[in-house]
Amino acid sequence: MDDITYQQQRNQKHNDTQTETWLRDNGITAQQFCDLAIGLLQAQRVASNLLKHHAGQLEQNQTQTLNNYLQAMTDNNKRNKLTQTQALKILNIGTEVNRKLFRQLRQSKQQSKQQTKQAQTKQAMNSR
Repeated sequence: MDDITYQQQRNQKHNDTQTETWLRDNGITAQQFCDLAIGLLQAQRVASNLLKHHAGQLEQNQTQTLNNYLQAMTDNNKRNKLTQTQALKILNIGTEVNRKLFRQLRQSKQQSKQQTKQAQTKQAMNSR
């Protein structure tokens, strides 16, 4: 085996490992990735990430909906019955949480600016 072939195989193995890790982190198996529609996979990724990273932003009924969806994705019979409409419901929950997070970030930036202005004003008043 020449150096080029060896390097290509090594890179392929590394890429495969990274891909499998990413899929697993997003709650998707390699078989599901091959078999399912993109919309269902996107919804599964969103549901998995919301529950992992933003559970505090979710209402109780949203959490239940996400858990039900993930549970249905693990059951072969239920997974085959899932529709794009159900996937859109999950994606809409993700959008709603994203908006909440953005709103919080914007408010914290505004408060930070106000505090900075107040500190500068106090410093200017004290230096007179």
